[in-house]
Amino acid sequence: MAHIAKSLGVSVQTVSAVVNGKPGISLHTQERVREAVTRLEYQPNVQARTLRGVKSKTIGVIIPSITNPYFPEFVKGAEDAARALGYSMFLCNTDSELRHLLEYFALIKTNKASGLICSVGISGDWLDDGEVVRWLRQFANDGVSVVLNGKASADLPIASAVVDSDVAIREAVMHLLHLGHRRVALISPPVGLSVTAERVAAYRAAFAEFGHPLAEEMIVPGDFDIAVGAAATRDLMRRRQRPTAIIAANDLAAFGAISALTAMGLSVPDDMSVVGFDDIAFAKVFQPALTTIKQPVYDLGREALRLATTDTREGTAPEVVTLAASFIARQSTGPAR
Repeated sequence: MAHIAKSLGVSVQTVSAVVNGKPGISLHTQERVREAVTRLEYQPNVQARTLRGVKSKTIGVIIPSITNPYFPEFVKGAEDAARALGYSMFLCNTDSELRHLLEYFALIKTNKASGLICSVGISGDWLDDGEVVRWLRQFANDGVSVVLNGKASADLPIASAVVDSDVAIREAVMHLLHLGHRRVALISPPVGLSVTAERVAAYRAAFAEFGHPLAEEMIVPGDFDIAVGAAATRDLMRRRQRPTAIIAANDLAAFGAISALTAMGLSVPDDMSVVGFDDIAFAKVFQPALTTIKQPVYDLGREALRLATTDTREGTAPEVVTLAASFIARQSTGPAR
C-alpha cells in the first residue's frame, strides 16, 4: 500500500480506505487507486489483518458429509453468493463427528472468519451439547454472523435458514393414497436428529388427516445413504405384511431401496412404489425416475450465505429464512397391487 500511495501522491490511509471499501474517498481517487491496485497486482495480506484482530472476509461452512449430494449443492449456492459479494469460503467436513465440529470451531476462531454457516440440525442433535452452545454464543458475542442450516433455535441469538416440507409431505401422502396404497412403510432419517422427529411427525399427521394412520410397525430407523436404505428394505420385505410403497429418508436411501427390490426380482413401480427426499441431480435421470420431495438446496445455500454476511444489530431478533419444499411425481410410483 505504501508503494501505491507514493506512486499516486496520496496517503497510505487513503489507499487502505479504498481497498477496504470505506466511505469518504472521492470517486476520482477511488478509480486511480483501483487502477494502481490492478496494475501492480496488489493482494491484501489476510494473515497480517488477522494478526491485528481484524476479521477476514471469509465465511466458514461446516457440513456433516461431503459425500451426500445434498451438501455440494448447498455449498455451491453459498459459494456463488460469496463470490458475488467478494467473500471467500473455507469448507469443513465433520463426518458427523462432534469432535471434528469442535476442532473446526477452533479453526474458524483462529482465522477470524466474519461468518459461520453450520449444519447442526441435519448432522446431529448438537444443539443439546453444552460445549457447542458455548462456542456458538461466543461467536455471536464476538460479532461473527452465525447461521444454522436445517434448524432454528429460539434460545440462541443466531440466524437460521430452514426448509418447510410439511405441505410437500402432505402432497406426497395424498399422491400415494390416491394410487391406492394403504400399507406404506417409512424409512426414517437417523434416530436422534431434529429433522427426523419433524419429518416423521409430518408423515404421521398427513396420513391421519386422510383417515389412514401410518402403522407404527411400518416405521423403521434409517439413514441418509444407499446401504441403509437397501438394508431397511430387505427387513421390510421379510415381514408377513409387506408394504406396497416405501418412503425413504432421502434420495440416496430411495436408490438403495430400489436396488434391493430389483435384486429380489421385484419391479418399481409395478410391484412397489418408492418415494425419495431432496431431489438431487441424479433423481431425475435414475431409472425409474424418482418421485421425490424437492428441497431448494441451492437457494438455501445462497440465503445462508446472505445471512452470514449480514450484521445483526444488537437488540434485534435473529432472522429466520424459511423456504418451501415441493412434491415431484415421477416414474417410481404407481398404482398399488
